[in-house]
Formats: sequence, C-alpha cells, structure tokens
Amino acid sequence: MHLSTILLTTLSVLTSSFELIPAVFTPFTEDGSIDYPKIEPYSTFLKEQQNISTVFISGTNGESLSLSLEERKRLTDEWAQTSSNVIVMVSSESIVDSVELSSYVKTVSETNSNIISVAAMSSSFFKPSTAQDLVDYLKPMAEAAAPLPFRYYHIPSMTGVSIDMIEFQDLVEDQIDTFVGIKYTDTDLFTLRKLILNKGEGVEHFWGKDEILITGIATGATSAVGSTYNFMGRTGYDIVNAFLTADLPSAQSQQDKIVNVVSSWGNLGGIPAQKAIMQMVGMDLGRGVRTPNRALTDEEYDDLEEKLKEVGFFD
Repeated sequence: MHLSTILLTTLSVLTSSFELIPAVFTPFTEDGSIDYPKIEPYSTFLKEQQNISTVFISGTNGESLSLSLEERKRLTDEWAQTSSNVIVMVSSESIVDSVELSSYVKTVSETNSNIISVAAMSSSFFKPSTAQDLVDYLKPMAEAAAPLPFRYYHIPSMTGVSIDMIEFQDLVEDQIDTFVGIKYTDTDLFTLRKLILNKGEGVEHFWGKDEILITGIATGATSAVGSTYNFMGRTGYDIVNAFLTADLPSAQSQQDKIVNVVSSWGNLGGIPAQKAIMQMVGMDLGRGVRTPNRALTDEEYDDLEEKLKEVGFFD
C-alpha cells in the first residue's frame, strides 16, 4: 500500500466526523440587557450560513462570568427552543450558583433533547492547587447535571489554573461517571497528545484554538470549539475537508484566512471585535459587551472593516 493511501485512510478515521462548534456570543440591547429574541435567528444564521449544528453557550465568548444566574438560565431556555444542539457552560465563581445552574440545565434537558451536554471551567479567583482539588470542585456540578454528559473546559490563559492534566484526566475518569472529555484551549500539544493516548473509552477532546485548527486535527482532537466559527464556519470546514483529503497546501491556505482575520482586530479585544464582525456579515447581535470589556467605537468599527476588506474576508 502506498504511503499516500495509508495517510488518506488514517485521516478519514481521524476527521470524518470532525465537528466545528461555535462558542456563541450573548446579544445585548443598547441598554445593556440581553436581547433574547435574537437567539432564534442567530441559531438559524449559524445553520444556514455557517453549516453549524451544535453550539457552546455561556462560555468565554458568551461573557458567562459577567452574567447573572437568572440571565444564564434564560439563555439556556432560549437556546433550548432552537433547533441547535446545545452544550451549556455552567460554572461560575460561586459553587452554589454553579450547582443551581447545572441542576436547571438538567431540568430543561428533560423536555428539550437538544440540550446535549454541560461543561465547566475551574474557578479562577480561589484556584484549586491539585488535580484532586479540581476534580472535587467539579463533582457537584457534574452530579447536579447527571445524566447529562460532563466536559471540563481547560483554558489556563483565562483561569490561571495549570493543573497536571494527565493526572487530572486519570482522576476525573474514575470519579465522575458522566465525564466524557475536555475542551482543550491551550497550545501545549504534547500534553494534548498524551491525554488522547491515555484516554478511557468514550472520552473525547475538543480543540479550542481556531487560529491553529490544523494542529488540533493533526494531534487527534475529535471536534473543535471556537469563536471564529460564528462567521467562518465554512472556512473551518474547508480546512477540515482539505486535511481529510491530505491536501495540506489547501488546508494551510484556508487556515491563513482565519489567521489573517484574527490578526485584523489586533488589540481591540476579541469579543467586541467579533461582535462587530457578526454585524458586518448580517447577524446583528449588538455591539455591546459587559464591562470591563468595551464595545468598539464607530471609528474602530470602520477601521476593522477596512482591515477585513484588505485580507479578503468579504470576498
């Protein structure tokens, strides 16, 4: 068998069911309240314009820790009424609120089958010191949401928590029955590969760095969660499909499109800039963000639009 045939066969096994999952934004009205009526058309936009079936709500891009418990419950309700499959990030800095939201999501899922999973980050103010501390912190949320599948959202750049993930995975697989994997938002590919090699049956790893999507696929992630799939989902799937057919130059060329767009917003802030991009592509979620994030000024919006034109985003 030729090497190229072996490579194609291997890639088909790795990526044939690879799914892109946008970390969705929370739409706001001009007065700073959540614009809930935008959720249904947002879901439709993702399906029709970006080929997206599953969403990750109330995460980093959804500004979850800036929202109240009641707002996050309402967001769960609204997304549950759409045709999207929904993964809900349930953690907050209060374990009481986290458990209450986990329990609420479970209740919603009993009458809405499109609520398919929950996820949780580590606390980021009072931080767990050991892998066991982290598992103990997550257990009440997982138990409250059971039997919904439970995922850990590893994002040390935001939480400041860099627990030994190999030890953590061993412990969490033994101690949380509903654990099904990790949303891995880190550039340490060595550790990610070790996690994949040592995972138990039914455990999967979501890749969280869309600007280097190729590396996540090559390392063995089964799906990817990211912000740019809100408006570049089809480009993301072009990367996946090119990699699937062993067309690396094409995969790299498509990856460059995401790299150029991410580079375009510079120091404007990822969430405000991407909300502006959503407005540019016809899905107006409002430019508002919760403080201490800051919405783009009109001048910044126009400058971003010009930079996006320069890199061919609208072509």
